Amino acid sequence: MTDSTYDFGAVRDDLTPLEDDCKLLGSLLDDCLRVEIGETMFKKIERIRALAQCASNLSIKGDAGASDMLSHRLAEELMNLDMDEAVPLTRACGHYLNLSGIAELHHGVRRDRSTREPNANSCDAVFGRLIAEGVDPEELYRAVSEQNVEVVLTAHPTQVNRRTLQYKHTRIAALLQQHDRSDLTAEERRNIVSELQREVAALWQTDELRRQKPTPLDEARGGLHIVEQSLWAAVPQYMRRLSAALKKHTGHDLPLQATPFRFGSWMGGDRDGNPNVTAKVTAHVTALARWMAADLYLREVDTLRFELSMNQCSAAVWKMARRIIAEGHTKRAGVVRAKAAAALHQTATDAASHGGSAASAAAAAAAGGDAAADGASAGGAPPTAAAAASDSFSFSRAGRPRPERPSIDTRGVGVLTGGEGAAFPGGMILGTQPVSAHTAAEVSVPHELPGQDVEGGSEMDFNESRRDSEGGDMGGASPHPMLGGGGGPSGGASAEPTGTGYSSGAAQQQPQQPQQEPEVPGTPGFADPGTPDRLGPLPGPFTPGPTPFGNAAAATARGSNSGAGAGAVTGMDRASSGLGGDPTLTRRSLMAQRLGTSPVQFARAHEHPGFHPYRIVLGHVRDRLAATRRRMEDLLSGREPAAAAEGGAGGSGALWYENEDELAEPLMACYWSLWECGGGVIADGRLLDLIRRVYTFGMCLMKLDLRQESTRHAEALDAVTTYLGYGSYLEWSEDDKIAWLTKELQGRRPLIPADMPMSAEVREVLDTFKVAAHLGRDNLGAYVISMTKGASDVMAVELLQREARMQVGTAAGGRGGGPEDGGSLRVVPLFETLEDLDAAEDVMTRLLTNPWYREHLRTVHGDAQEVMLGYSDSGKDAGRLAANWALYKCQERLVAITKNAGVKLTLFHGRGGTVGRGGGPTHIAIQSQPPGSVEGTFRITEQGEMVQAKFGISGVALSQLETYTTAVLLATMRPPSPPRREEWRTVMEMLSRVSCESYRNIVHHSPLFIRYFKHATPEEELGNLNIGSRPARRRNKDASISTLRAIPWIFAWTQNRLILPSWLGIGAALTAAMSQGHLPTLQAMYREWPFFGSTVDLIEMILAKTDPRIAALYEQVLVADPEERKLGAELRERLQRCQGAVLKVTGHEALLSSNPTLRKLISMRSPFVDPINILQVEVLRRLRKDPNNMRLRDALLISINGIAAGMRNTG
Repeated sequence: MTDSTYDFGAVRDDLTPLEDDCKLLGSLLDDCLRVEIGETMFKKIERIRALAQCASNLSIKGDAGASDMLSHRLAEELMNLDMDEAVPLTRACGHYLNLSGIAELHHGVRRDRSTREPNANSCDAVFGRLIAEGVDPEELYRAVSEQNVEVVLTAHPTQVNRRTLQYKHTRIAALLQQHDRSDLTAEERRNIVSELQREVAALWQTDELRRQKPTPLDEARGGLHIVEQSLWAAVPQYMRRLSAALKKHTGHDLPLQATPFRFGSWMGGDRDGNPNVTAKVTAHVTALARWMAADLYLREVDTLRFELSMNQCSAAVWKMARRIIAEGHTKRAGVVRAKAAAALHQTATDAASHGGSAASAAAAAAAGGDAAADGASAGGAPPTAAAAASDSFSFSRAGRPRPERPSIDTRGVGVLTGGEGAAFPGGMILGTQPVSAHTAAEVSVPHELPGQDVEGGSEMDFNESRRDSEGGDMGGASPHPMLGGGGGPSGGASAEPTGTGYSSGAAQQQPQQPQQEPEVPGTPGFADPGTPDRLGPLPGPFTPGPTPFGNAAAATARGSNSGAGAGAVTGMDRASSGLGGDPTLTRRSLMAQRLGTSPVQFARAHEHPGFHPYRIVLGHVRDRLAATRRRMEDLLSGREPAAAAEGGAGGSGALWYENEDELAEPLMACYWSLWECGGGVIADGRLLDLIRRVYTFGMCLMKLDLRQESTRHAEALDAVTTYLGYGSYLEWSEDDKIAWLTKELQGRRPLIPADMPMSAEVREVLDTFKVAAHLGRDNLGAYVISMTKGASDVMAVELLQREARMQVGTAAGGRGGGPEDGGSLRVVPLFETLEDLDAAEDVMTRLLTNPWYREHLRTVHGDAQEVMLGYSDSGKDAGRLAANWALYKCQERLVAITKNAGVKLTLFHGRGGTVGRGGGPTHIAIQSQPPGSVEGTFRITEQGEMVQAKFGISGVALSQLETYTTAVLLATMRPPSPPRREEWRTVMEMLSRVSCESYRNIVHHSPLFIRYFKHATPEEELGNLNIGSRPARRRNKDASISTLRAIPWIFAWTQNRLILPSWLGIGAALTAAMSQGHLPTLQAMYREWPFFGSTVDLIEMILAKTDPRIAALYEQVLVADPEERKLGAELRERLQRCQGAVLKVTGHEALLSSNPTLRKLISMRSPFVDPINILQVEVLRRLRKDPNNMRLRDALLISINGIAAGMRNTG
């Protein structure tokens, strides 16, 4: 029910259940307060709350006089409070608001679940509506399967709640859901209420303030916490709901590999104006994300291994299992021989040191040497091996030496080198199980049953078999009781998945001649008539060969090159590449062939008594996941990464996973094997959920975008051209820049000398590109250029990318050094200010007509171009209405020029949480985009408190995923209407011009405005809130509005309830249009043009949240200059005129009269927000007289938290 989370205007809701929840949580908090602060103070809080409630009710009913009288009395009482009383009162009101917010979110989920008719924006309802309107089912199926929506989570500092409080809030929401059950006994209901009481008490006793400013690593952990907390469970639920709706309306299931929804991140990659985000931080954040992915997959695989206990499997899975057993036995034998060699060597040494004969010592040494040689050839570690140098943050295997794993220093575990923060604070990451130095020797299995060998039979001590292996998690399957002790083949290279089974890991490095499949030790004499090897080929899917997962090997090969060119398989084009399709036909074929085969023949072909083939395969998957997790631990702890054993020294015994296709291949093999053997219902359970997660989250959960300001790249190139004697790049014209950049990009020689001296700033820019070249597309998404002014800004990044790839390729022995390497990240220009939006057409036209860039776009990026639009800075620059119109026109022009150039356009919308930064309900926002701007692809940022509000609870996240999917689908297949008459465009141009002039006359041209802004809001004090790692300004010494970031700009005005950036200039524009007789035209535009209608609705919602009485109080107490006070009075008068103009256009009697639900919610919050505002005014007054008073600072920060909780969308 958060304002920007649920679509307002469309829901007339019964709020009785919500009010009951609020009363329950409020009463529990009251009980807690009586104990914590005493009955006397609690009664004072009750009285103040009653005064605020009465004043609010009288104001709503129109009795301004009585309301003002009570408000004045309330202010007098609050401002005379001692801080010892003010702080608990502020905290109490803030907690009431947070608890009511939890109840609102839960009520939204409850409403969606209890409604008999499907939600109008649900997949079922939208698909049915489109089919009824004549959309071909096949067209609908194709559109959904190929859709690509990506939500990019950012660390913009508007989330004031600590993560520990967010967790407690989520716990309370879960308990409310349990409390709703109608089948609870009286005892169960009492227990739930008791649990709620404990959570509320814990909330009160927890410090809500961040005492230290978060680092970029802390922010990244917060984003990963959202995945673990809710998205991990919500995504498979969403995919099931989507697939069921497709099946119902089109007859097809969603392709197994479809990724209609993905997540990205800016946390640890957004370095625009944030010196705390360095190249090293980006590498650490990426390693942290891969660690978390491996850990989450490990938990799922552990559960699957116990679930898939059957002994029937397909020929492909049996072949995989046989190879794993053979390789594991060989490796185990090698380890034993290596241990024997070490023991004999020690014996020889001891004999010599104790006076033994030289002959006997030499014989023992020779025997040890022979054993060591045997061990090395069999995959064991020789006694000595030279460690090879390796890049500390390399995520690519190809062409890299594999150093010996160093000894483990337990003191280094959990600490990042350089003191940049703990990778594993207290040995923990995001609440997962502890990670210690013992991980290298043994990884605990949460779901493991004692005494059961999950990789084979059930008579083995599984933990013992793992301890006996020096490979730690590899453990190799020890010989099964059915297998003899015969020796196996030498050369124990680790098993690696291919299209039809598992091949030698060494084979991945260079082509080899086909080799015969190694026999499982001890099996030649055991002619099992039930194995496929003893039968003739069976028809159809029983025949080993191409399978539904057969193309994964090719995708893996492409993915291992750290990127993809035109033929690469990504989430956006996987469905159209042939890798994904309707699985229904394959399932039916497998079922039919099983039914057409005699049971005896089928059993002989598929049963393997005494073996658990799925456990064997999944056990190997687990080994590789554990190796992946260990590698990330090494990187995060500053240790040399452990080498994957390919017969090399000290290896962990398993290759780590580089991309999702490698992980998906054995899972897909198991999936189709289950269907082949009649276990389709099992395959479509936990295993299918895991496959969906693999393709949605990949091996890094959320690919990281990099962002940097364009001037930083220009300064780096200026240093290069100056050093080389070419002149100053910064002084060149745009034409000269593009000509030089094109020439360099067309060449193949390196540009930047390795020994070139450079400043720290330039070196950091170049280091970022080197890290990007190392990490590649498997870990990174886009490179976003903020403040893009010309085509040269994009070409400059392309040149710097190429240089980094060549340098990294040279350092790695030639790997990846080509100028057209597929690892190149897509470069995304970001147009932010009004002037930039107007110039975007010329910039993109020049890019798309540049021969080098056009060919690069075709060969490397598949004729796809992404452009980002900035809603925050454009609104701060020109006002919300002018910015919205400029964004609309910019999108129209970009759609036209890319269509003419034959380029597929993806628009990336940089929206914030509040209307002033482009925020608003998801469905309305997407549906109001220009026609053709949403063609099945859509990227958008979610920031600050909106991340928690939309995705922090699994049920809410599920609803949001569905809303994004259907909104993008409707915008693609039923695009919004453009302006129906040219007159509407003319009127909109006039509105934009007048509103921009009115806004800029106040914000940018008034000499009093900046002083008034600093005095009447807590803008300067926001820097003490510790809610983000990024500075509030791009250039700290410049105090102008242009350098102030959009987030504190909005946040400060939200605190004093004027919310000026969201409406300033709009009233003047509407009044001017109505004075020229355009009121009927405006009303028609509101009813019939989605863009204009949604804009006005959002403005109306913000106006309903403003409170000029509170804004006047801030001014009265904090602003001393009479001229500034006149400005304040003028602003409040403009607010009143804007409200009147909006009501005339909408035809509503009062603000939000068409949405009584949201109006009621706002009125429910006011009695708690108003006292916090009054207390904040008094705290600011005292703090500005005593700025070093830490108690006052804490009180101010608590008040800021409370107001943010009440206003909901603050940034």
